Amino acid sequence: MTEAALELTLNVDPVGLIIGLIFIICGIFVLITAKGLLCNTDDDVKYVVFGRLEMLGIVDMLGVLILILLGEPALGMTYFILAPFATHAIASGHFRGEQGEQ
Repeated sequence: MTEAALELTLNVDPVGLIIGLIFIICGIFVLITAKGLLCNTDDDVKYVVFGRLEMLGIVDMLGVLILILLGEPALGMTYFILAPFATHAIASGHFRGEQGEQ
């Protein structure tokens, strides 16, 4: 029975191992970004929303990487194209709202 257990431990898929490590690294980056978003309460800084949008943009690209690695390249590329448009719309709306421009 020990030979069977030894054989199971040697049959590790290297691609699956690498993808698992990338998922763990991406998860750590997401947690660091979430901590930065929650702890960054400098509301007196004039353009703090743009810094927060930058952090969320990094998390967006990690999401694209995960979608591509999960075998959904079409969804990942669609998200890669549309996410910057949404971020720009939020930033533009915030900036125009502060400036009073229409």
